[in-house]
Amino acid sequence: MPQRESCIRMVAVDGRICLEIGMTCTVERERVLRQIAEKILAIPVSRPLRVGVDGGSASGKTVFADQLGQVLEGMGRDVIRAGLDGFHNPSEIRYRKGNMSMEGYVQDSFDYPAVWQCILNPLGPGGDRQYQMEVFDHHSEEGREPEVKTAPEGAILIFEGVMLFREELVEGFDYRIKVDTSPEVKLERAKKRDLAKFGSLEQLLEKYTKRFLPGQQWYRDQYRPKEIANVVVGNDDPGSPQVQWNAG
Repeated sequence: MPQRESCIRMVAVDGRICLEIGMTCTVERERVLRQIAEKILAIPVSRPLRVGVDGGSASGKTVFADQLGQVLEGMGRDVIRAGLDGFHNPSEIRYRKGNMSMEGYVQDSFDYPAVWQCILNPLGPGGDRQYQMEVFDHHSEEGREPEVKTAPEGAILIFEGVMLFREELVEGFDYRIKVDTSPEVKLERAKKRDLAKFGSLEQLLEKYTKRFLPGQQWYRDQYRPKEIANVVVGNDDPGSPQVQWNAG
């Protein structure tokens, strides 16, 4: 999995430490991250803990997962950061129904058995803690054979991705976080984040409006991830996240 540049740093504000996101320091976001971290740390397991962070494209799930991992590390825990992007299928599978196919997007994008084999089972009940971070780089369209690592017994896996709480993967997470962002906000963020990737605004909008957004709406309708999650984080305004706690 590619190394991500840190998107936060710790700064002192009015005699306390808080998170700085870009140029804006928000105590409210720090408070939410710490509340969620405390919930995770309270889960009684004697093996690595598997946390899933679900969210749509450009929802802010990756930034949230990175920040949560840093908060947990600041609380003295070993954190493993991985994501579904490292488990794409090759393009001949991803696009066998067409590169704009919504059905192909929800059915063929990811290698779910590999997620179980490489990381969820090894870190789960009865696992040997010997895990791998990824199997495929969808940017270069090349398979990966990363080194096998050994997770500390008290490690916490933060694993993020789109459509994460579907039947193929949902039971693999001990704690589930849904990052919820409106389609309008996601699309505006995508225009800034993904324009270079797609080459033109027209191609970006076509991919999002025909494949990504409809596929992710199908997932929400089919699996109701906001009801499955332990906590839902409304992320339209990252500096002031709205939190909904569910039972469990």
